[in-house]
Parts: sequence; C-alpha cells; structure tokens
Amino acid sequence: MMIIMNNYLRHFLLLALCFVGRVNMAAAETLEQAWLISSTADRTIEAAQIRVEAAEAELAASQGTRWPTVVARASATQYNETPAFDFSGAGLPGQLPLFDGSSQLVADARITLPIFTFGMISNGVQAAESGVRAQQLRANAHAQDVRLAVATAYVSVLRARSALEVANSRVRSLVSHADDVEDMFAAGAVARNDLLAAQVSLADVQQYQLQAQNGVDISEAAYNKSLGRVLTDTVSLDTELPGLDPRLEPDSLTALTATALENRAELAGLQSAAESIDSQAQSTRARSRPQFAIIGGYTAMENNFLNREDFWSIGLGMQWDIFDSDRSRERANALFLQSTALYRDYQELQSVVEFQVRSTWLRFNESNARIKLTERAIEQADENLRVTRDRYRNGEGTNTEVLNAEGLRTISRSNYDNAQYDAALARYRLARATGLL
Repeated sequence: MMIIMNNYLRHFLLLALCFVGRVNMAAAETLEQAWLISSTADRTIEAAQIRVEAAEAELAASQGTRWPTVVARASATQYNETPAFDFSGAGLPGQLPLFDGSSQLVADARITLPIFTFGMISNGVQAAESGVRAQQLRANAHAQDVRLAVATAYVSVLRARSALEVANSRVRSLVSHADDVEDMFAAGAVARNDLLAAQVSLADVQQYQLQAQNGVDISEAAYNKSLGRVLTDTVSLDTELPGLDPRLEPDSLTALTATALENRAELAGLQSAAESIDSQAQSTRARSRPQFAIIGGYTAMENNFLNREDFWSIGLGMQWDIFDSDRSRERANALFLQSTALYRDYQELQSVVEFQVRSTWLRFNESNARIKLTERAIEQADENLRVTRDRYRNGEGTNTEVLNAEGLRTISRSNYDNAQYDAALARYRLARATGLL
C-alpha cells in the first residue's frame, strides 16, 4: 500500500510539473526544476526507493521474531475400530474405549515467546537495520548520480546552443566578407583567387553550422530523455545555473577531501552493508546454540479416560541443534568472508573518492583559469579581425589574413564558452565527488 501511494504521489507531482511547464511555455526551465522532475520521472530512482521499502519490510519481519508466535491446530480422525485400554494383562477382564464412537476430534493452540537465543534474534534485527541504512544510502547515491546526469545534459544543451551561435556568427561574418571580396573583384581590386578562397571558407563554415545544429538537436533529445519526456519536445532552458552547498568551497583540497570522506553515501553504504552481513553471520552462528522460549498452550481432546477434555499449560522450552554437520558454522564463515570483502571494498573506495575529489578540483581550477585567459582573448580577436578587414579593404592586407583572423575569433569565442561550461560541469562533478550534490 505504501509503495502504491508513493507511486501515485510521484505521478501527481510529475503531471503537475508538466502542466505548469505547458501552461507557461514562455518561462525557461531551470536546473532545479529539471532535478525535481527527474526525481519523479526516473524509474531507476523509483526502483531504488522500492528497494528501501523492501528492506524496511524485512526489518519489520526481523523485529517480529522478538514477539510471541501463536499456532493453532485441529484434526478429526476416523478409525476403523475404536482404540481401547486392554486390562487383560493385569488379570482384569474387559476393555475401556478411549473415546465414544470410531472418530476423534483434537485441537490445540500454542504460544511461544523467545527469551534467550544467544543473539540469534538481536543480531538478525541489527542485520536488517544495517540493510535498511545500506539501501537508503544507495538510493541517495543513485539520486545524486541522476542529478549529475541531468546537470550534464542541461549544460550540454547550453554548450551546443552556444556553439551554434558561434557558428552562425562566423557564417554572418564570412558572408559579409565574401560580399566585400566579390564587390572588390568586380571592381578589379583583387584577384579571382581571393574570391574563390572566401567562397570556399564560407562553404566550410556553413558545413560546421549544420554540424552545430545537429549537435543542438542531439543534446536536446538527450536532455528530454533524462527527464522521461518525448525526445522531440521543445526545450527552453534558463542560462543561469544554480548555486551549490556552501560547504563546497574549492579553495581547500584538504577540506574538500575530508568532506567527501564524511558525506559520500557510497562509503557509508558499503560500511552498512558490511555491518549487515557481519550481523547475519553472528545470527547464523547463534543458531547452533541452545534456544530458550516460554511455551503456553491449550489442548482439547475427546476422550473417556481423563477427567476433562481440555487443558491449559505453560512451560520452558529449549531447542538445541547439537550436530548439523557444521552447516551453521560454515554458513557463518561464508558470511564473515563476504563482510571482510566489503570492508576491503570500502578501503579501496576511500582512495577512489580521494582521487575523484582531487581530479575534479584540478579541472575546476583549470576551467576558471581558462575563463580569465579566453575572456581577454575574445576582445583581442575581435579587434584583430576589425583591423585586418580594414587593412584588406584599403589594399594593405591579404585575404588570407582576414580568413585567419576570422578563424582566431571563432576559436577564442569557442574557447571562452567551453571554459565556462567546463567550469560549471566541474563544479557539479566536484559536488558529486564530495557527496554534496
């Protein structure tokens, strides 16, 4: 029932978000809205949450082993001949039937309450509790992976559109230049070679423009897919990217690494999984020891030889599997080895996390440094193109110089845009590496 209600809630939120998005098409979608939509639309997130609910149900079942169990039984037996006590061996004549007729009704109910199990129950509950934590942490880690994937798709759309704008700008510039060259050629001011070179360069840039447009279409389809939408849906995005956790201060690598080791859900999840299996091993080992319980019961039995037909009872019971061919011990050893393997994975993952933090931190700093350099290069490239075209119009420069200047301007703009989007992605990846996304 809880799973069904959660599914209804997710679908309601998704429909509400889609309705709002279609009513207000003019409003650009933000990355926060995209994250919210993905949290309800992504089936893998839903699957992870279902695994959490399954672990919680397993915990409830484990906790139930602490409480009494009640078993009721009843039977009706038909005999071909009524059983009876035979007293002839004692020298007494006659027989005494056990019950009237040839059938017998027997019913009983028993209640059993475990009182001491050498840790079998308590360790089983601890294993289930650790299992719930492990699933919750895995779900959290997966949700962050989905958020990073959505952020990557979001930034990829912005990057592709920026690349298309650069291509369009270069096409416009070369169209203008080709027109100038054609006019100058008609006036006999330049050779035909200049006109051909300008036209070839324009055709090459128009090809790049087609590739850039295709890149936009592909990135938008990928973005729609990440949100569970139709691939051809219109994509309208806000170019402003949201801030992140204030603890994500990239100035100190040591502090970021410590934050990652403390917050990464994968690390805590592995630790909880290892603890769960360790508790399972202890619970399994306890099965080979005596199990004590209080047993109460009620029995009703048709008979002719007892003074009553129903009885109440209470007692202390003990069950001990003295020899089981070492099955419990070997199962426990297998679980202990699995737990040890998970602890080794935990230690290895720590070094992986440290490397992820360091590499994303270095990329973030590199991208920011590139932004400062390329920002200055844009101004210089624009001025260089202006001067070069003026010189060419005045007969002081060559067509090749103009085309080279246009290429430098395109490269500088592309480098600047890529540096900006690389920095944005590096920041989100750094947030994911530290467990703060």
